[in-house]
Amino acid sequence: MVENVHHINFLVKDLDKAVVAFSQLSNSHPKYEQLPNRGANTARFQLGGTWLVFVSPTDDDGTIASILREKGEGIFLISFGSNDISRTLEGLSKTSCRGELRKGLSNWHVQDVSLEYNFGPILQLCEEH
Repeated sequence: MVENVHHINFLVKDLDKAVVAFSQLSNSHPKYEQLPNRGANTARFQLGGTWLVFVSPTDDDGTIASILREKGEGIFLISFGSNDISRTLEGLSKTSCRGELRKGLSNWHVQDVSLEYNFGPILQLCEEH
């Protein structure tokens, strides 16, 4: 099943302001990456074994902009680490998968999941390749 909290995504309107604020708190600098297929730019900080990812829309019609309009700024996704997403999904019902397995940031492969209880943020499995 899941092993850890791999990353937590924060949706932000202004990526630069979010990075400055969190850099002061963590005394660290992020890795920047684009997610063109999701219409977003990201900045991620590693704290121990967990990544904090700040995500800001670049496309007003993209997936991330849509989530920002719907939910506003804040935590919108929690991703749990798995050694083998396929095997982890075997323990869940077929209706638990949301969308397709896709490539995320870096070497991450991610799968959104839906559980019988709504926890608020999107829940996701993440496997590093």
